[in-house]
Amino acid sequence: MKVKMRMSKIFQKTLLLNFILFGVISTSMSLISALTLHDHMVNEYISKGKAIASSIASSSVEILLNRDASTIQSMIDQFKDSDGAAYVYVQDSNGDIISHTFVPEVPEILGGTSIHPKTISIREMEVPGVGDIIDITKPILAGMAGYVHVGMDKGIINKYVWAAIAKLQVVMFFIFWGSVFILYMMVKRISEPLNQLTEYAKKLSAHDFTGDIEITSKDEIGLLAGTMKNMADELTTLISGLERAVNNATSELQDTLTYMEVIMDNLADGLLVVDINGKISVTNPALGDLFGITEDEIRGREINAYFPEEMNTLFQLVKGSDHEVFSAEIQLKGRRTGKAVATPIHKMNDEDKLNVCLGAVILVRDITYEKEVDNLKTDFISTVSHELRTPMTSILGFAKIIKKKLEKSVFPSCDAPDPKTQKAIRQVQDNIGIIVSEGQRLTELINDVLDIAKMESGKIDWKKVPIEIAEVIETSVQTTTPLWKTRELDMIVEVDDSIPTMYGDRDRVMQVLVNLISNAVKFTDSGSITCTARSHNDEIMVSVSDTGSGISPEDQKKIFERFKQAGDTLTGKPKGTGLGLPICKQIVEHHKGRIWVDSKLSEGSSFHFTMALDTPDEVIPAAVPITKTPNRETRPGNTNSPLIMVADDDPALNEFLSQVLEEEGYRIITVTNGQEAVETAKTRMPQLITMDLKMPVMDGAQAITVLRQDPSTRHIPVIVISALAEGQQAGGDAALIKPIDEKRLVETIHGLLQEDLMMTDPCMVLGKESDSQAENLLVICPGKINYCPPSDLWSRVSSGFKGTIFITAELSTSLDLDRLSQTPDVQIVILPEN
Repeated sequence: MKVKMRMSKIFQKTLLLNFILFGVISTSMSLISALTLHDHMVNEYISKGKAIASSIASSSVEILLNRDASTIQSMIDQFKDSDGAAYVYVQDSNGDIISHTFVPEVPEILGGTSIHPKTISIREMEVPGVGDIIDITKPILAGMAGYVHVGMDKGIINKYVWAAIAKLQVVMFFIFWGSVFILYMMVKRISEPLNQLTEYAKKLSAHDFTGDIEITSKDEIGLLAGTMKNMADELTTLISGLERAVNNATSELQDTLTYMEVIMDNLADGLLVVDINGKISVTNPALGDLFGITEDEIRGREINAYFPEEMNTLFQLVKGSDHEVFSAEIQLKGRRTGKAVATPIHKMNDEDKLNVCLGAVILVRDITYEKEVDNLKTDFISTVSHELRTPMTSILGFAKIIKKKLEKSVFPSCDAPDPKTQKAIRQVQDNIGIIVSEGQRLTELINDVLDIAKMESGKIDWKKVPIEIAEVIETSVQTTTPLWKTRELDMIVEVDDSIPTMYGDRDRVMQVLVNLISNAVKFTDSGSITCTARSHNDEIMVSVSDTGSGISPEDQKKIFERFKQAGDTLTGKPKGTGLGLPICKQIVEHHKGRIWVDSKLSEGSSFHFTMALDTPDEVIPAAVPITKTPNRETRPGNTNSPLIMVADDDPALNEFLSQVLEEEGYRIITVTNGQEAVETAKTRMPQLITMDLKMPVMDGAQAITVLRQDPSTRHIPVIVISALAEGQQAGGDAALIKPIDEKRLVETIHGLLQEDLMMTDPCMVLGKESDSQAENLLVICPGKINYCPPSDLWSRVSSGFKGTIFITAELSTSLDLDRLSQTPDVQIVILPEN
C-alpha cells in the first residue's frame, strides 16, 4: 500500500508567510548594517587620513624649505602600507609634486590638479587605476611650504561592507531553516489531527457513521473531535429513525399511489391534469376513450394540440381564478357530447403566504345520453308551456266572462237584505277575483318556464343589435321607478363614460337589469339601490347593489337554480316564480358572460354580471316553432249580424271566443281543422276568420295560403290566434298571441271589418306615419294613433304604455313578440303587407 506524502496546506501557507517575513527581515538588517558599517568606516578612514596628513605636514616644514625631496620621500613611504591608504604625495606651494607613492607614475588627474585650501580639505573622487578615493589635503604653513595629500581607498570600505553582509546572510539562512523546521514540527502537530477530523467529516457526509477518530488531546481540536463523535452518534440514531419513517412513508405512498392509479384507471370520467404552462401531466384511460388518444401520445404535450378549443378556454379561465369551478360542453369522438369541469390546483407559498397556481384538474364526462334526455325534457316543457297557453286563454277568458256576467246581470238582481246572501255575493266576487289574479300569475309562470325552455333548446330568437349600456340602465331605472319610489329608496347610477358599444339582444339585457333591480327593491325596506357599469378588456361588467336584508351563504348557492328563492319558502317566501335569476343567468351566458352575487346578512347584496362586447357579424339563429295537439268542434251563430268563423282545435277556446263574439252581436261558426276551415269559408263566406295555426289535417298557415289563392275567399280578413310567435308570418291580416285579451280581440275585429267603433285605449303604430299599412287604423283610432320608432318600443312600454300596438309584418320578425305579449294591458296586432 503506497502512502502518498503531501505537504500540509497549512504548512504551505505558513512557510510562504515565514519566507516573506524572513526575506523582509534579512534585507532590512543587511541594508541597515551595510549603511551603518559604511558610514563608520568612512569616518574612520577620514580620521586616519587626517592623522597621516597632519603628521607629514608637521614634520616636513624644514625639509620642504630645504627642498630635501629624498627625505620627504622616505617619510611618506612609511605611510604607504597603512591600512586603507591608497597614496600619499606632497606638493610645493606652486603645486608641483615633490614626492609621491604612486607606481610607476602619478595619475594624470592628480598631476594636473592643484588645489590650495587654507585648512584640511576632504573630497571624494575617482582616480583611474586606483578607484574611488577620499582625498584629504593638509596645507603646510598655511600653504606657504606646500600641501600634503593622503588618498584613502574607498573600495576597501565596500569590500568590508559586502563581507559583513555575506556573513549576516549566512547567519540568517541558518536561522530561517531552523525556524522552518520548528514551524514544520508545530504545524504537523496541528495539521495531523485536523486531517483526521477532515477524513472523519467526509465519512460522516457520506453517511458512514461506523468510523472512529483517535484524538485524545485536551485542546480545542480534542474538544472538536469529541463533539463530532457525539454528533455522529446522534446522527446515527436520528438517521436510523428517519430511514424507518421514510420506509414507512414510502410504503404508504406506494399504497396510496396504487389506490390512486386504480381509481384513476377505473374512473368512468376522463381525467386531465395540466400544469401552469398548459402541458399535459396526468391522464387516465377513460380520457383516451373519450377523445380517441393514448396517454403516451399526449404526455408532456400542449393541451390545445389534442383537445377542442373549449378545453383550452376552460383551462385559461381556471388558471386565472382563485378557487372557482368552471364547466363547458365539448365535442367528443363519434359526435358525442361531453361536459368538462375544471378547478385550479393551488399551493401555499411559504415566503409570502400566497396561493400559487400550479395548474388545473379537468374532469370530462360523456353526457350524450343526459343531453338527449335533457333535450326531450326541454322539448316537453316547451310543448307543455305552449299548450298551457291555450287552456289559460279559456280559463282567464271564462273567468272574466263569469265575473262580467255576475257583476252585470246576476249580482244587481240579487238585492237580498239577508246578510248571509250578501256575504255569499262578496265571497263569490272575491273568489272570481282570485281566480283571475291566480290565472294571470300562472300565465307569468308559464311564460317564464317557456323562456327557460326556449333558451335551453336554442329555439329562442336572439337579436343582435348595438347596445349602449348606459341607455339600457337608464331605461331599466325608469321602468322600475314606481317600485323603488313607492318604497322611498334612493336610486344611484354610476356608469363610466368610456364604455364602448356592445352587440347583443338589447331587450334581453334590459330584462336582466329590470329583474335585478326589482329583486333589489323587493328585499330592501330602506336605503338605496346602486347601478354601476364599467368596461375591462373585451367585456362590460354591470352591478346592482342594495342595502337590504342580504342573502345567507346557503341561499347564495341556490338562487340561480330554477324555482329556488332566498328566504323561508314556507313562511317568508317572496312573491315570484323563482325563475327570474335562472333566466338572467341564461341570458348572461348567451352573451358570453357570467353572473354572481356578493352578499352578507343585514348588509345588503350586490349582483354582478359580465357580457362580452362581441361583434355585429354573427348570424342570428331563427326560432323553431313548437307543435301542439289539436281538437275540434263547431258552433253556429245568429242570422242578423256579421258571420265570423272561429278555427281552433281546442273546444274550450272555441267556446270562449264564441261567447265573447256573440256578446258583441256576431254570428259564429266554429271549425276544428284547416281543411274544414277552407271548405266552410267557400260555402258560408264569413265576413272574418280567426285562425289557429296548429290544427290537424291542415294547419292554419296552409289554410290561409289556400284561402288567399282562391279569388272567392281572398278578400276575407284573417286574424291569426296562436300560442306561438310565428303568427305574424302566417299570412293573416293580423296576429294575436295567446292568452287573448277579449277587449283587444273585439277592437281588432271591429277595425278589420271597418265598423263604426272607436277604440277606448290608445293605439301605437310601430313605424313611420307614412307607412301605408296604418291607413285603415284611422277608422278605429282617429286622432289617437302614436307612431313609435322600433328602437323606442321598449322604452315606451317600460314607461307604462297601455293599449294596442300595431306592428307591420316586416318589423315583427325582428321583435320578441312572446315577451311583448306578456306585458300587462298591452295587445299586439300584426299588420299584413300590402
